[in-house]
This record gives sequence, structure tokens and C-alpha cells, in this order.
Amino acid sequence: MAYDIFLKIDGIDGESMDDKHKNEIEVLSWRWNIHQESTMHAGSGLGSGKVSVTNLDFDHYIDRASPNLFKYCASG
Repeated sequence: MAYDIFLKIDGIDGESMDDKHKNEIEVLSWRWNIHQESTMHAGSGLGSGKVSVTNLDFDHYIDRASPNLFKYCASG
């Protein structure tokens, strides 16, 4: 399935030329995972463990947003 994804971050301009998303960051792909371990105890049925949430990662072409994205990520 083809789709267009854009990311808007205050203070960081991308290079999108899309009419509805001017100056936003064009996202090529993204990843985000949530995982909950399950445990089975005898006689107690299925239990659930702690939830692990990963970072939201995305890929985009190197553009004018890249230096500011790097600065934001490096400064926390």
C-alpha cells in the first residue's frame, strides 16, 4: 500500500512541497513497537508482564531539517 507521511515539529522546517504539508518533513518509513511479555502460571491462566515501548524511529531524506533534528536528538 502506498501512502504519504509527513512530520511536523515546531521549530524544524522540512522541504515538503505537498500543498497540504508545505515545509514539513517527508517521512519515508517509520517504526514503533510495543511489546508485552506474557507468563503462564500453573492453574492461574495467562498472566501479563511488563510492557516495553520502543522509540518512534523514522527515515527521511537528508534535507534542511536534518541539522536541527540532530541537534534536538543530541540535546535530549
